[in-house]
Amino acid sequence: MRAFRRMAGIAQVAALAMITGGLSAAYAEEPRPVQPPAPDSTIQAAPPARELPPGGISVEDLLLQKGTITMDEWIQIRAEQEYKIADQTRRLDSVEEWKSKTELLPMLRDKVNFGLNALQFLYGHVDAKVPEGKSQDSFSIRRSEMLFWGKISETIPRWHVLMEFQSTGLTSNTPTSGSGSPASATFFRETYIDVRPIQSWAPNLNMIRLGIFRMPFGIFTETSGGLRDIISSPYLTSVGGGGGPGQNRNGTGGAIDFIQERDYFIDVRGKIANRLEYVVGVMNNNNFQANSLVSTTSGVGGANQPKAFYTRVRLFGNDVSFISFTTILGESNNAGTLINGRGKGDFDRYGIDFRYTSKILPGFVLQGEYWQGHDGANATTVGTGANGDCPVGCGGSGAPGMHRRTWYVLSKYLITSGPFENFEPTVMYEQFDPNTWMSNDMYTRTIIGLTYYFENFPPKIQSKIQFNYEFRDHSGLGTGPAAAGYNSATDPFANNAFFVQFQVRFM
Repeated sequence: MRAFRRMAGIAQVAALAMITGGLSAAYAEEPRPVQPPAPDSTIQAAPPARELPPGGISVEDLLLQKGTITMDEWIQIRAEQEYKIADQTRRLDSVEEWKSKTELLPMLRDKVNFGLNALQFLYGHVDAKVPEGKSQDSFSIRRSEMLFWGKISETIPRWHVLMEFQSTGLTSNTPTSGSGSPASATFFRETYIDVRPIQSWAPNLNMIRLGIFRMPFGIFTETSGGLRDIISSPYLTSVGGGGGPGQNRNGTGGAIDFIQERDYFIDVRGKIANRLEYVVGVMNNNNFQANSLVSTTSGVGGANQPKAFYTRVRLFGNDVSFISFTTILGESNNAGTLINGRGKGDFDRYGIDFRYTSKILPGFVLQGEYWQGHDGANATTVGTGANGDCPVGCGGSGAPGMHRRTWYVLSKYLITSGPFENFEPTVMYEQFDPNTWMSNDMYTRTIIGLTYYFENFPPKIQSKIQFNYEFRDHSGLGTGPAAAGYNSATDPFANNAFFVQFQVRFM
């Protein structure tokens, strides 16, 4: 009996193999049209013949033949399979496209790299009354910056040189006497060297940086001009025009560099627990351009002293949002300086800044800065030499020490889908009070902007066009560009302005 059952089992397996082989052969033949089933039939017709998967007939086809699933269910299964295949193909295509783009971006591993830090063509219109021979409209090359950088070793992970070629030296006025020809300006802009003496200490003590570079003061001063969200520089870096002892006596006139963007410095930088970033350093504190006054024989000059110390502590809430606290402490004098408003005596700056990058609403960014500080007495007019505290005859105005304050808030939203994709509206409001101990001297400005990105892979590649309209106001104790006394009709900081800027950036 057991032998009979064993022989019967073998016969059943052989029969099942023959049936499966027959079905496979049938599906390998030329495709034939499918006949619709009878209305009262519960057995579905076979699907059209197709390429068989490895191993013969597919599971869903076999289930359809056995009547386990209906034709509608078979079609649904096949549609889901085809959708998954199409989605996988789309994802692979996206990965390949991203790979082809990122392969164009140089990695910081070669000893020498170069790129275009920013090339900007600017149109500007200021609603201010201008003298004969000048125009309210202007075209210019705002920035034309070539960047060179590289990595020597793990001990020297980066060196950096920025050269700027721009039309700052071109004469735009109609000559009133004599003759001359316009000349373009080409000049060295910034450089630094990073040194990492002890590899095992990184990133807690990540590097020592030495050179001329954007100082770690807030957000705007440390951001390259090619990555800024507005066209004009904020008032915290520079504001005002004209000057002279009579106008500058109250500390409200002349060009005021409240926070310099660049300086000669050496500092230590690091990050603790991937949350707390710090910078501690010392700088000349007279702006890097002032160092051209150094004596070629003795090697010393007024621009090289006194020094100022600075610190910044930045706490990250996540990888893209933070709050920072900055302090600058030292002294200033008028010996050989080209910066207006510093004066002779104590010098200090205290700042707080923040940036919130939303992950709930991707593309929305909110940032702001608040700064205040004290300048010494006898501030000078920019570009005029001075020595010590002499009140007349050497550029000093005799102005008393003063306390200054400035702040701004900026928000932007990058649209990433829909008909307005790659557009970024921007709004910024700021104030600058050149002397908080006086009234009626406030600078205020509201900027409404719109940016369109042709390419946007910051910080490496960014091609964009920006439109900014500025609503400006300057109270009555300030100065115009040249005339004695305040004249709001000729003061560009009291009149609205419109700017359009096109930029190309590739690194």
